[in-house]
Amino acid sequence: MFVHKLRLLKFDNKRKEKYSDKWLLKINPLAIAEHIQKREGNSLSWRAARAMANAEIADCYKDLVLEEEESNLKDETIEGRSKE
Repeated sequence: MFVHKLRLLKFDNKRKEKYSDKWLLKINPLAIAEHIQKREGNSLSWRAARAMANAEIADCYKDLVLEEEESNLKDETIEGRSKE
């Protein structure tokens, strides 16, 4: 009988995954580094190409997160008055 009561208390605490997080998981930094190295005519070291790839990924991720946060702020409404 106690087991049946536990089934009634099922919580669904799944966090909705943001697009930026999904995007970051799909990105392959080694493939981007290889593309950068080929684009530069193989004159760039592998280490430098990886650093450039990571910097570009971080910049794109930052833009996606800021865009998501800005849209979240627009969706929220704050009611009240400030006392000045």
